[in-house]
Amino acid sequence: MATRGTVPEKKCEIGLPGNRKPNGSQYLVSLCAFALKILRIENAEAWRRGGQVVPIAKEGWCLVVPAALAGAGAAALGWTFVGGFLLLCALALGFFFRDPKREARHSPAEVVCPADGKVISITEVDETDYLNARSQRISIFMSLFNVHVNYVPIAGRVDYLKHRKGTFRRANLPEASLSNENNSVGISGEGHRLMVRQIAGAVARRIVCRVGVNDAVQAGQRMGMIKFGSRVDVFIPVHWKVLVKEGDRVKGGISQIARMG
Repeated sequence: MATRGTVPEKKCEIGLPGNRKPNGSQYLVSLCAFALKILRIENAEAWRRGGQVVPIAKEGWCLVVPAALAGAGAAALGWTFVGGFLLLCALALGFFFRDPKREARHSPAEVVCPADGKVISITEVDETDYLNARSQRISIFMSLFNVHVNYVPIAGRVDYLKHRKGTFRRANLPEASLSNENNSVGISGEGHRLMVRQIAGAVARRIVCRVGVNDAVQAGQRMGMIKFGSRVDVFIPVHWKVLVKEGDRVKGGISQIARMG
């Protein structure tokens, strides 16, 4: 019993008015609200601007929607555990296929990073597919938890596109650039050229490319994605200045990884 001048203690419980026990559908609503919180913010800057719901890449909807509908159906039938599990799967897929809005802020002489992840290698190689010259290769490894969307590094026109079948070894191995299944995109600008290679890995076995030969592209434009992460290589001329080092964490469409010489 509360005494004068005090506020009666209230228990903090998750439930419904009248102490009714939530059913499967109501659990589903709660989990959906939690999902929106997870997908709400892409970074701290967006949070300071008031936040925004991070969209899902179109390639992910064919996986997210069936899992969500199956979860909703199971919850409606009273299979709370199964429904919750399927909805959590939908949430995980929504997280993996998130496609945050990004704006490339750079000068025309800078190369925009094509993918989120970690720079695992910077080395000189003989690039014989498109540049046909000694080149610098910057390799970026994308984990399962990175954004999987890939971005165009420079403004120009796509004049080379080649998909090569191969193995599905670990993408962080040096030889994966050629031995694994990959997709190479050559872009030419005003007096300069580079090539981007999307590389499949042991888990990521589906490469999506949204550009075609003769397409005009802008730096920071969405180029495609590698489902569930993997690796992206950028091949640039040897005289261009590399702005990153091995071990650096980079963001696709935002970070600058090189400057044209």
